[in-house]
Amino acid sequence: METEALKKTTTSLSRRWLIKTLIYFVALSGLGVWGLYDGLHAYPKRGAESASHLEYQYLEQAREAGRLLRASVPDPEARLAELRPNRTDIERRRAEASQQNRQQAAADHATDLAQLEWLIALARIGALKPENTVIADPTDRFEALRAEWAAKTAPKPLSSYDIPSQWVIAAFGLGFGAWIAFVLVKAGSKRYRWEPGAMRLTLPSGRSIVPADIKELDKRKWDKWFVTLMLNDGEAVKLDLLRYDPLEAWVLEMEKHTEGYEPPAPPEPKAEEAPASEPDAAAPAEDDSATPQT
Repeated sequence: METEALKKTTTSLSRRWLIKTLIYFVALSGLGVWGLYDGLHAYPKRGAESASHLEYQYLEQAREAGRLLRASVPDPEARLAELRPNRTDIERRRAEASQQNRQQAAADHATDLAQLEWLIALARIGALKPENTVIADPTDRFEALRAEWAAKTAPKPLSSYDIPSQWVIAAFGLGFGAWIAFVLVKAGSKRYRWEPGAMRLTLPSGRSIVPADIKELDKRKWDKWFVTLMLNDGEAVKLDLLRYDPLEAWVLEMEKHTEGYEPPAPPEPKAEEAPASEPDAAAPAEDDSATPQT
């Protein structure tokens, strides 16, 4: 295997590194596309359906309060700015009105709260505009929404961070995916060349190195697949042995021909276990039959 590697004259991207990197690229890019789809389509669609259901609830509450014909909101941004800071106060006044059996006041406050939820839902999908809040015929609109939602399940309303979080996911996934694609293209554009006879390594920059040029091999990061060639002229050349195949075999072959190279010592043979001790055959056996003379 090593002999075949030394016969090659040009590096290629390591299959192991390429597969690992492509897995990261596909995973991160897929995550980014997923976030983009959710942010552009899935979440806005759910938000629009939620806003439709909240509009139905608002119109139903307005009808109970006798305000259905005045349900339009000509300036939704101003109305939202008016209601949102006062939510807690409106909820308190509705509770007090209910306790005091002031039904009309309680219904009015409940209508304001339902209107607030509808306007918030529109704002979260970027649809807080008069064309979505001015209702030409509130009665017809209410009947249409009632028929629609009688056969549908109300979706969960969007939270304030649902869509923004998808943009963060999309930016993270697509950003890192683009960076990995750049790394792949950059790595693929580099080539190391090898002249077996002269043991000459030519770097992508065009500089060539032979064993006589090497003062020392810095292998402190060998376990991370990096080696640094310390050259006689003081330059340090760092090589990525994982990305490029068969660069490692070339470096090891050059090392064998550097000045002062000492081959690694062969492993020491394992010591054989000593045989279990046996009784000394020469030792006289004890004569149990001997009896003392009386």
